[in-house]
Amino acid sequence: MYKLLYSFLILVTCFSCKKKDAPVEVKTVPSKKMIDAYTEVQYGNMPLVISVPHGGTTVPASIPDRTCPGITTATDIYTIEMLKAIDSVCYADYQLKPYYVFTNLKRIKIDQNREIVEATCSNPALAIYWSNYHLSLDTCINMIAAKYPQCLFIDLHGHGHTKQRLELGYLITASQLRNTSTINISSTSVFSLLQQNSLLNINQVLSGTNAFGTLMANKNFPAVPSQQDVAPLVGDLFFDGGYNTQRYCSSLYPKVFGWQIESNYPGVRDNIANRDVFAKAFLQSVMQYYTANTSMQPSTFGK
Repeated sequence: MYKLLYSFLILVTCFSCKKKDAPVEVKTVPSKKMIDAYTEVQYGNMPLVISVPHGGTTVPASIPDRTCPGITTATDIYTIEMLKAIDSVCYADYQLKPYYVFTNLKRIKIDQNREIVEATCSNPALAIYWSNYHLSLDTCINMIAAKYPQCLFIDLHGHGHTKQRLELGYLITASQLRNTSTINISSTSVFSLLQQNSLLNINQVLSGTNAFGTLMANKNFPAVPSQQDVAPLVGDLFFDGGYNTQRYCSSLYPKVFGWQIESNYPGVRDNIANRDVFAKAFLQSVMQYYTANTSMQPSTFGK
């Protein structure tokens, strides 16, 4: 019985996610919504979607811990708080609101940056929470696509690596960053951006003057890749992007480009003041990025 129900939920989820052309309501007034007991969504008024899949801390006893082989269960500490800082600063400085989705469930219960089987360890009771998270991202993207020519997708994480810098995952490995001639551009998370802006090339997007990493490093948040730090050294730990980046920056979403951000803890996530400083630098960099690399101008957002 459980297997039949689980299979049905997967089919419904996959079917629903592919409905990209259905009319959607375009909201000009930002609003927040709890989709279920653990999934929070904000419908914003600018072409930015932020996903925070690993910041939850809620551990309901009614939901068993995930125990399937090979999983990771570490929490990305204070990443939800980072998102809330970004949201607050965005309104204070620009009178705009990003779209976002996050889960309050701890990663030991569900992993919202994995496909459904690994995310839930095949627990059919969790399928609804996985579906709600990803259908909510799908809805946010469709709402943006109905109003804007492009959508920036950010999957926000935290890392515990030795080198204190932002790691930007464009679905490009560390070895490929060290030798960019080996990059298959169509498999990167910025392929749609490169298609829409013929003046850009992959090297400019990764480590040029107006690359996101470069803009952040200029604001005292070291990042790789960037003009200042083109690629991880051999032996450096580096995250190049996961399921969410692969899914939402794929050809299924032709208007979407973006990257995974793995943020270091000291100086970024560790306290309220640093999260606010990061949020301001992040938003300044995003606004500069829109202006320099896309046809969208921040002055038109929210109109």
